[in-house]
Amino acid sequence: MQNALPNFRASLDKVRAIADDIDVHVQDALKDAAIQARHETTLCASTVILSGFLESFLREIAEEMIADICSRAVPFDQLPSKIRITHYWDGASHIREMAREEKSADPLVLAKAADAARRLASVDAAQLPYEIVWEAFADTQANPGPEEISSYLKRFHIPEPLPTLAIAMNTTQNTLSLSLRSFIEIRNECAHTGSAKNVPTTSDVRGYCKLLEHVGTGIVTVFQNALAAPPYTAQAPAPAPAAPSGPQPHP
Repeated sequence: MQNALPNFRASLDKVRAIADDIDVHVQDALKDAAIQARHETTLCASTVILSGFLESFLREIAEEMIADICSRAVPFDQLPSKIRITHYWDGASHIREMAREEKSADPLVLAKAADAARRLASVDAAQLPYEIVWEAFADTQANPGPEEISSYLKRFHIPEPLPTLAIAMNTTQNTLSLSLRSFIEIRNECAHTGSAKNVPTTSDVRGYCKLLEHVGTGIVTVFQNALAAPPYTAQAPAPAPAAPSGPQPHP
């Protein structure tokens, strides 16, 4: 998992730069209502964009996590059942959705569908290597609030996703859920109305950037911890019993 988090941070820095620029020109906004309206629109748009950046990160980290799982050469039938079920069930759904696009007979879509079908069928229990359909794990189904992130992590066999993520972020599940839900509520208001009753301030936007960066860092930690445990790493053999010391009685 080399690229997803640095790419995500770079995207967040672009939004932070927008907030910094607005602060630099705050006096202009106080003098000109048109400039202030433009700043408010930009801050609303930035909030919506942040949600898109999080979705892109979740897709990219899913692809990297699945590639890492496949590289461990664990027989497919020894992977956690949730991984296998998601590969088949959501992988087939992914191909079905692509098949809808094939009505246009677009050669690129046909090629992508064929590749996904090949990967879906590559996981014979005795066959190594195989390719898991990473797209099956990547879709959040909706804007990534706490419920969607919980479902996302469950696909990777993280049994208690939000508590586990909260621990990795050094926070509580309740704080994490409330923070994500508040962010998504403002995001949706900005996206659906083009504005918000309480327009996000530059401080708010920086706070959202900090929250999402912590979420991204926490997810990487959760995945790394999962990969550091069986079945992805071999269990250490039990230590041999210590040899008895001193003279031993003759039988």
